[in-house]
Amino acid sequence: MSSACPVTLSLADPAVQQCPYPMYATLHREAPVYHDATMNLYLITRYEDVVAASLDWETFSSEIDMRRDVAVADVSPSDELYRREGWVVADVLSQVDPPRHTIFRRIVERLFTGPAVKRLHSYLDAHVCELIDGFAARGEADFLTEFALLLPIDVIADQLGLPRTAAADIKRWTDAYIESFDPTISAEHKLECTRRIIEFQKYFMGKRAEKMAEPAADLLSMLAVAERPDGARLSDEEYLALCAQLMVAGNETTRNQLMASMLMLIEDPALQHRLRTNPGLIPRFIDESLRLESPAQGLYRRCTRDVTIGGTTIPAGAIVLLMFAAGNRDERQFPNSAQLDLERPNAQRHLAFGHGIHSCIGRTLATAELTIAVTRLLERLDNIRLRPGAGPMRYKPHFNMRALESLDIVFDARSLAPNP
Repeated sequence: MSSACPVTLSLADPAVQQCPYPMYATLHREAPVYHDATMNLYLITRYEDVVAASLDWETFSSEIDMRRDVAVADVSPSDELYRREGWVVADVLSQVDPPRHTIFRRIVERLFTGPAVKRLHSYLDAHVCELIDGFAARGEADFLTEFALLLPIDVIADQLGLPRTAAADIKRWTDAYIESFDPTISAEHKLECTRRIIEFQKYFMGKRAEKMAEPAADLLSMLAVAERPDGARLSDEEYLALCAQLMVAGNETTRNQLMASMLMLIEDPALQHRLRTNPGLIPRFIDESLRLESPAQGLYRRCTRDVTIGGTTIPAGAIVLLMFAAGNRDERQFPNSAQLDLERPNAQRHLAFGHGIHSCIGRTLATAELTIAVTRLLERLDNIRLRPGAGPMRYKPHFNMRALESLDIVFDARSLAPNP
């Protein structure tokens, strides 16, 4: 195969952003490693190639400056604003290689182990039930604003040690980060995102001072006094980088996956019934929903040397996108990949949380949130469907994030009370 494809495809195409899966299928057949000329990106789309590249961090480096290396717009006004009013922060987790990556991952990963998350299950269950109580009796809900948005934001706010009243700010700041990573963003919009990010920086620096003076049992207190292996405290920039990573990753992708999972249930009433009568299948449903609708479609890498994959040579210095979502629909790995299959034997091998040393630290927490949420929603709500008159589902324009714009639902409230 070569990167010469019979048609011109691009992640910048608005139609592709609404539904990228036909493009992925074409690339699997015609050009599994494809140069998106519009975006100037090399896309790796087959499962085995994505996995191999994820493991070879020396060839596919994560050392990428997201402010400028993938930007089309002039970033100098934003950089100047950071220098003048905020902090110029380099990533320390998702866009950095070992040994620096290893140092900072070890600081936070112990907080998201299986036992640590298991201790949160009762808390998560109680909050899920509390949110459902807010709309269950009405028979309708704006699922985005009344549940999918609130659950992960409240959870990350509680874990960080922030008041839940900060939810609106957390969303604005998260959106600013996500939008600023879009290469197609205009210079004006990027500058506006920068202003919101500086607002985040100032808020979290204020919180660092508070937590150092009066530490509590929360993540910000831990980060405020965290030390590197040499015994030095985290710099302001390192602290802010970790805070941003935890805030953004802690709510954006889970929110989008809750929306995607609910839409799958709405589109298949028989699936709703099957999961209600056999809730033991819900973890399998979560794996399949993540495979089918990965909230983050891929992650950036920079090629450090010329490398040939499937007959296509990626030159040294090229920016690469490891397409986890495309790998999740690779027929060679997942037969009948477009179908949700609760008996799929390898469903847990999906790439929605990435792969290799940069796999998502919060995977266990996110999976717990999704599983508990779907379980309780199906217990409390019957015959879940779209609100009458709802138009076609629309996704936010973004080359990489998969996010429904809205989801208004109606349902029959079930007489079954939530479990204690």
